[in-house]
Amino acid sequence: MSTHSKAERKALGAYYTPNNLSQVLCDWAIRAPDEVVLEPSFGGCGFLETSVNTLKLLGCEAPNSQLYGADIDLKAFDFLFDKLGKIASISNRFICKDFIQTTTQDFGCAEFDVVIGNPPYVSMHNMSEHQRASCKKILRESLYADETIGSNASLWAFFLLHSLSFLKKNARVAWVLPSSVLHADYAKALLSIYKKHFESLKVIKLNQRFFQSSGADEISVVLLADGFNNQPRDSAIIQYSVAEDLSSLKEKVTVSSELQQFFPENYKYSLMTSAVITLMNRLEQSHLTQRMGEISNVVIGMVTGDNKKFVLSEKETNDLNLEQRDLRPVIGRFSQLKGIIHTPARHARIVQEGHKCLLVCPENLQVKNSSVRSYLAKVDRNKRKTNRTFAKRVNWYYPDDGRYPDGFLSYMLDKGPRLVINTSNINCTNSIHRVFFTNNMSYIEKKAIAASFLSSYSQLSAELVGRSYGSGVLKLEPTAAKNISIFTSAKVIKALSHITSKIDALVAEGLLVEAQNIVDKVICEAEGILLSDFDELKKCAYMLRQDRYQGLSRNR
Repeated sequence: MSTHSKAERKALGAYYTPNNLSQVLCDWAIRAPDEVVLEPSFGGCGFLETSVNTLKLLGCEAPNSQLYGADIDLKAFDFLFDKLGKIASISNRFICKDFIQTTTQDFGCAEFDVVIGNPPYVSMHNMSEHQRASCKKILRESLYADETIGSNASLWAFFLLHSLSFLKKNARVAWVLPSSVLHADYAKALLSIYKKHFESLKVIKLNQRFFQSSGADEISVVLLADGFNNQPRDSAIIQYSVAEDLSSLKEKVTVSSELQQFFPENYKYSLMTSAVITLMNRLEQSHLTQRMGEISNVVIGMVTGDNKKFVLSEKETNDLNLEQRDLRPVIGRFSQLKGIIHTPARHARIVQEGHKCLLVCPENLQVKNSSVRSYLAKVDRNKRKTNRTFAKRVNWYYPDDGRYPDGFLSYMLDKGPRLVINTSNINCTNSIHRVFFTNNMSYIEKKAIAASFLSSYSQLSAELVGRSYGSGVLKLEPTAAKNISIFTSAKVIKALSHITSKIDALVAEGLLVEAQNIVDKVICEAEGILLSDFDELKKCAYMLRQDRYQGLSRNR
């Protein structure tokens, strides 16, 4: 239905909600024939249409008169006129204005029984200066911003915060939101505010990808909030669940789902059995395990400012006549790493295989007529001045920051994460995380830690703390990586140290499952844990991995 180009949709954050989805939410949100409904960003008018349907079913004779809305996009008013007719001419009910700049006075001081919709998905980075200023004003002036959501929040979060100022007592709200509501820090702060002003909240992840036809693989999440009160009170408990499709969603919105005993802030726990949740909680609290952040510092890799220019293959360096003195070994992609140990010999092998794993890093660019000077002279002069990374360096052409890690950790991953010990004293790009151990670990202990990282326990821990992208890959930001829990007890480290060569060989051959099975068995034998317990952890990690790809055509 959208008449916008892809670029326009991105700028507006406009992805129109299908009527079959909006109808489910309207049927939940609207309870009586006299209720007044506000859609803060009505776009394609899907929620307005389905609100009319619901009001009629409830016995309302003139549902159009109970609808209000705002939108910054003139095309939305074309949809409004086509679908709802003369309603579009009532200026104080449908306003061409950014909702975050409106007040109740714009709508004739009306208060609403229902606020419903699909707010724009626009990041702070892509907002206009005017929008940023409006968002900051909301943070300063809103009666509900006692716990700030932060100025880096996306536009949808400010819509949700601002909408509270338009609600009657006991009102309901229903939103279709992006997946960031499940993991972003600003989303957690926003939900904390909602918990103080509503009696109950439900967060439902939708596995059906409703916006694929608009070119977006984004996972959608429904937020339902009931029983509004403008005075803060005891925080409500949020129920998290997952709906496979519309039929499942209808059931979730009408039937109270079972509350999880642990970790209600993470929807993934709603997919797990209580036995696995209890086991994970027990192991995390035991003396047998530690989080990565307790034994290491995890930071992003070296930022070159231009990987295409600075990270080259051997063939490219030969074609450019670059000298060895102007090159350094580097890991450009995690896929270049084999096993759980990266040695100089392995690096020499990936160089020979033609991978981009040589870093252009001249000590001196002042040598006239040198090949490296001629090569880097092709970097646009204006780019040298405007590139923020270049500006931070003493010499823009020298990208190596000299921070050579103890290990490399995968950042964006299809399956499970892997830790590779660095014995080559080399750097990596920012597509890989760098791990610096903090407790003067021996080389033997480091290898054992890398093996322990492969256990079903740690693989499940990574799934729980990581963020799933729309494409299904798991992203581990440094903060999330630090929260991955691993077995580090003396018994486990000693037992694993005897098999690291075997584990390294299996992983190097791509036999990750076989390596994981051996690591699980060794850990269980060392600490007297039932192997069947680890089998349950393994099944759960696999299930969460599959969940990342739900709704996509290429489920793994």
